[in-house]
Amino acid sequence: SGQRDRARQEASEKELARGRQRESGRNTKKKKEKHTHTESLPPSPRTQRTQRTKTQGAVRMRTRKQRMRVNEVHFILVLVCVCVCGMTPDAVEAKKFKLTHVGREDLDARAVETMLSKPHREHERRRFLKEEDNQYLYSVSNATDFHEQMVNETKDQHVIATSKLSGSVMKTGYYAMELLLGTPPQAFQVIVDTGSTIAYVPCKFCGDKCGVHLSKPFDPQLSGTASFINCLSVHCATFCGSRRCNCRSSLEFLGDVRLPMMNVCAYSRRYQEQSSSKGLLLTDILSLNNIGNYRFGFGCETEETGAIYNQNADGVVGFGNNPSSIINQLVLQDAIANSFSLCVGGFGGGGAIFLGDDSVPAAENMQYAAMQEDPRHPEFYSVKMESIQLGTNVLNVSPQTYQQGYGAVVDSGTTFLYLPEQAYLNFNQLLKAELAKHKDKIMRVPSPDPRYPDDLCYSSTSSFLNRLFHQSERERQQRETRTYQEKDELLTLFPNITMEMAGAEGGTIKLSFPPSNYLFGIAHRGSHGFCVGVYNNHDSGVLLGSVLMRNALVSFDLGKRRIGFAPGYDCDQM
Repeated sequence: SGQRDRARQEASEKELARGRQRESGRNTKKKKEKHTHTESLPPSPRTQRTQRTKTQGAVRMRTRKQRMRVNEVHFILVLVCVCVCGMTPDAVEAKKFKLTHVGREDLDARAVETMLSKPHREHERRRFLKEEDNQYLYSVSNATDFHEQMVNETKDQHVIATSKLSGSVMKTGYYAMELLLGTPPQAFQVIVDTGSTIAYVPCKFCGDKCGVHLSKPFDPQLSGTASFINCLSVHCATFCGSRRCNCRSSLEFLGDVRLPMMNVCAYSRRYQEQSSSKGLLLTDILSLNNIGNYRFGFGCETEETGAIYNQNADGVVGFGNNPSSIINQLVLQDAIANSFSLCVGGFGGGGAIFLGDDSVPAAENMQYAAMQEDPRHPEFYSVKMESIQLGTNVLNVSPQTYQQGYGAVVDSGTTFLYLPEQAYLNFNQLLKAELAKHKDKIMRVPSPDPRYPDDLCYSSTSSFLNRLFHQSERERQQRETRTYQEKDELLTLFPNITMEMAGAEGGTIKLSFPPSNYLFGIAHRGSHGFCVGVYNNHDSGVLLGSVLMRNALVSFDLGKRRIGFAPGYDCDQM
């Protein structure tokens, strides 16, 4: 009986404990429901004041940081003005400065030396260009600023070019455009070459194997969109077209760049003047004015030789008929129509390039030559040359002579006009006979370059005689003011050159170019004159170089397989 009483008591105590647990659970649930309900209520006025105080504090903190940044920039500008202008900080504080492009002639020698040898920012050094006789210091913070400035300038002229051109026949031997590569964009000046098919710029890890150019080398690790091409990919197999790409081991660049493949796609190019370029292939974002941003495959150079190593331009951009050319890559992405146009400036250089058919200036005198198909040289843009006429005299050669080698190639990457040997000799013969009619006004002078003593160079007899006699300072100054007028008068003594080509609509077209399209100016030992930019190409055909394109709108209508020429266009105003 005692045992049963103890058992009942224990059972009663357990039941009582279970009841307390159930009651505790119900209370906890109510508290949670009450807590949830409370969170859905709007905050109290005190809570709102606390939140506003925190927000205002964060805004004040950001404002203080912005003011600190502004003060830092202001301090840097003060230091620049102190170093360059010799002003005291107090004087700078009381004066506002407007950043602008400043010509070298407007700066004293000390300022130029300070800014060039010890640049305050790397971008100013990188933006130092030499064009004709002027040197410019560009006060830009990055490539995008320069790009936007170019857009605004071209809009003012109601013609929006893809890029302005820099360079000239005489000073650089080429014309270059700007390419913005990568994210963020890195800017490069590259030679516009319709006779080659690939674009390339120096890679950061090229080192001493690449020359010193206008811009810093491309750094793929600074771009968030750079991607090297795998050697085993279909892209590598087709990118180089008939030239074929090759492969290089990633281990070769282990200490320079991270490559997520065993072998990377590579290229190699060698040119007629014995220069060469080779490197790795990658894709990145190409930013183009009036077109947009698109994927673009190009070469990151690991070695340069010859003229490519020594040139000022950063690299080359090929426009030839090949999958790797800039035109074919953009057309494949439906970025532009299958065409582009060049408008190359005159003796002073410059000009503009237009990709696609939008915003291309109109030219009423445009005539189209048929583009020739040549399976031996599919990358070249060739025309069928029927005859060449100098003044009123036609060169005494057969049409077949112009079809030797690679035919008649329109090549912006070539500087001058090159003719087959027979045509070249006949051209010089006719030109000498024509100028002999003006012995009282013009005479032959030595070539300014002793490496080419056979060059045909001429100056007016008045310039020649003036430098033989002693003149007063005033007379010398007067002579300098007559220089450009004298050159214009001298030009009228040279005959025009007329080229007959097979027309795009059948028959033939005749294009007449002024003497400025085969001459280049010289200033040698006080004489002012011209040299003839026509040279012997032996049996390799005709090369219509950039000298022939000066102040002529040239349209490469690849979709319709034709090339248009509009001589006498004012490309200097582009």
